[in-house]
Amino acid sequence: MNTERKIVFFDVDGTIYEMNRGTPDSTREALEKLKAQGHIPILCTGRPKASMFPEVLDLNFPGMICGAGTYIEYEGRVLRNLLLPGELLLQEVPRLEKIGCCVVLEGPEYLSCRMNEETFRLFSIVERLKKEYPERLKEMDLLTDRVSKLTVKIPDMAAFERMAPELQRAFELARYERMPYAEMMPKGISKADGIRILLEELDIPLCNTYAFGDGPNDLEMLQYVQYGTAMGNAEEVVLQTAKYRTEGIWEDGVARALERYGLI
Repeated sequence: MNTERKIVFFDVDGTIYEMNRGTPDSTREALEKLKAQGHIPILCTGRPKASMFPEVLDLNFPGMICGAGTYIEYEGRVLRNLLLPGELLLQEVPRLEKIGCCVVLEGPEYLSCRMNEETFRLFSIVERLKKEYPERLKEMDLLTDRVSKLTVKIPDMAAFERMAPELQRAFELARYERMPYAEMMPKGISKADGIRILLEELDIPLCNTYAFGDGPNDLEMLQYVQYGTAMGNAEEVVLQTAKYRTEGIWEDGVARALERYGLI
């Protein structure tokens, strides 16, 4: 077991990257210093691999946990690639749409949705895929699509909450405070579960683990690792739950925390 090498898991959106603004220079420099010290940075995001854009991949992480734990890759080797059964999608997606939800199905190769203007307006990632990477976006086919998780825009939160107890039998739900959206992962799967698998693969002890995040799908991750750190711009539930806190993404939060931890 390697007791010297540390491993650090980074959420993407709101932690190391922001759409239309990119990654802070201080974060880029900190990641390079982290690797120079022999430590391992890992992307750990709710995004599926299909919506990982070049400006994030160009940060040169050796591994990634995508789809909130449904997909794991390290140095080009795929360690996990979980998919939801089509029968479950056929059962639940029409029910979500019946209460007005706009649903996007997310998988490792592509995203699928109702290809209409409302979807493009509500999901900026989907709109960018349509414009720049159309091969990664398709019309929804509930029976044949390769899907690892769902993201839904919720117009009627009360109706969604009435459905939630039944949904939670098959899915893990991550609800956002600031926006009426939720992510739906396979039951029992989270970023923390993905981290567990990667630690076993790399033979790194839990005491050498760090993580940074800002959203509800980061909660399990931040509680699981030894040094779970909420970004200063995190949602309130994350700030209240995480063991540690740093400054916001554009206040050099990642770099400052890595310095305080003695990792760079």
